[in-house]
Amino acid sequence: MKIPYLKLFTFCLLLFIPFGKFVTAQEIADESITPPDANIIYNHQAIGAISIHSEGWGFYFRRSKILDIYKKIFWETEFATMHNQNEYKISNPNQPEASPYYFGKLNGMGVFRLGVGVSRMIWRKNDLNCVQIDAIYAVGASLGILKPVYLDILVSAPNGDQLPPVPEKYDPAKDNPSNIYGRASVFDGLGEMTIHPGLYGKAGINFDFANRHKTLKALETGVVVDAYKNVIPMMAFSQNNRIFINLYLSFSIGSRWI
Repeated sequence: MKIPYLKLFTFCLLLFIPFGKFVTAQEIADESITPPDANIIYNHQAIGAISIHSEGWGFYFRRSKILDIYKKIFWETEFATMHNQNEYKISNPNQPEASPYYFGKLNGMGVFRLGVGVSRMIWRKNDLNCVQIDAIYAVGASLGILKPVYLDILVSAPNGDQLPPVPEKYDPAKDNPSNIYGRASVFDGLGEMTIHPGLYGKAGINFDFANRHKTLKALETGVVVDAYKNVIPMMAFSQNNRIFINLYLSFSIGSRWI
């Protein structure tokens, strides 16, 4: 999934505007209500989130230790898909029923991250109808998981008759649009996956708009960088990279406890 940076930031802004209106409406409706958990001091919190980024999508879990009202430390685990910006889908025009495929793509890539970080409050929520803003920083291990791309290849019998397509690992030296039927099963190549270790760093801004102290509901946007020792071979005819820089936007829900 290719998401231009400007469109991603615009999408983030459009998502945040409705929540701002909701907060204003709640302020009028609930201004006289004091929540039962207003005076409880919480020590822990956990969230689950879904996210989109410049070259894919993902999800993560984050658990925090609340040190004081201004600072938290946390650990997080995350999985995200990763695409190459030069990917493009094509189809065999002579096989309209075949699945489209990414021509020139050698490997599909997923990223597993495990890291630690800190959250620092930069705008305090003075009442439950406001938004709390925190700065988020995290670093940790990043594992690039590659699965080779398999395609259904057209083959012919010795007498020239067309045989059913055969799933084969894509070979740019011999496979081209004329002999590729379409995308093979996603399960082909699972036994040939490889792992590429690396590191990641993340910096973001978190907007918590939950209307209870015990619960969390937030948008987060920022930048995440994955760096690997070797170049990741994703494409056959395009430049491959060892460093991936992506903007991200996530929506999370969670809770706090003593």
